[in-house]
Amino acid sequence: MKTLYLHIGLQKTGTSTVQMYFMHPKGPFQAAGIDCLPQAIAPNQAHHNAAWDVGKHKRFRPDLPGFDALVEAARASDKDRIFVSSEDFSLISAAQVRDVAARLTDFDVRPILCLRNQLTWSESIFAQACKRGYVKPFGSFIKTLTKNGRTDFEGIYSAWAEQFGHDKMTVLIYENHSDISDAFAALMGVEVEARPARKNQSLNERFVKASQTVTEMCTKGELSHAGQTIPASMMNQVSKVMLAVGTHHPQFTGSPVFLKRDPAQGYLDRFTEMNRKIADHVDLPDSYFSVPDTRRNPRQHYQLDVEFLVECIFEDKTIRAALAQSA
Repeated sequence: MKTLYLHIGLQKTGTSTVQMYFMHPKGPFQAAGIDCLPQAIAPNQAHHNAAWDVGKHKRFRPDLPGFDALVEAARASDKDRIFVSSEDFSLISAAQVRDVAARLTDFDVRPILCLRNQLTWSESIFAQACKRGYVKPFGSFIKTLTKNGRTDFEGIYSAWAEQFGHDKMTVLIYENHSDISDAFAALMGVEVEARPARKNQSLNERFVKASQTVTEMCTKGELSHAGQTIPASMMNQVSKVMLAVGTHHPQFTGSPVFLKRDPAQGYLDRFTEMNRKIADHVDLPDSYFSVPDTRRNPRQHYQLDVEFLVECIFEDKTIRAALAQSA
């Protein structure tokens, strides 16, 4: 029976490294004879459309290979080991996990779940949402996360363990980018010749808050400079410019922090009981239960940050060309 490693996320735990480096056609998995089912990869470098298919997600595209195509490709594979990856498998319901299990009975399925403590994970997910146009404060965002079950890591683990068995589950603990790379290399028995490059440099809270302000200005038709105004219809271009600017300026780089130490500990305390349940099966580090004394406070953002982003946006060649064309 073929072994099918099913990497289910979570988001913001080094998934891009797995998909862009390990699964690359010339990457470590290919060299080790592990089939990543390239004919079922879509979109980009992972099996996202298959996950959206079983999860009935609005992003599912019927013109791209879905879960049936993935299963067919796995059955047709001449390799003993198969690797499937999409962080959006972690978003499907327990009933949908049962459906996945029912359709993979031909394989020895080994789910791989990567965990990150709920505090730093929530902050990272929030920063990611803000890059895509979210403008509400962190407090509002984490209420939505909780309501949608996104922070129920024990529920995610249990849904997969109930179908495939605790002994088949692998849980990797995310600490930093290099650790997760080493963990995957060890798990899959492959060699990492060089440190995989990071896909995106982290952007800190100064960038997040300044970019939120610029986003609101743009969506309200108030993003103006030197007598010119950028219409709300150009928001996507504005976002791309801001991200490019942020990754090249040191005042905006670094892991984001949105809570001071005491509120951060209070937020983490919400998950103590849950994390104790997870700890029955996984060796969790102290970071899942207590905020380190070395945690810094959030950095203040300045009006100068906003002004700097605005100037960079209006200096961008693509933005200037679009404004000239619409004039």
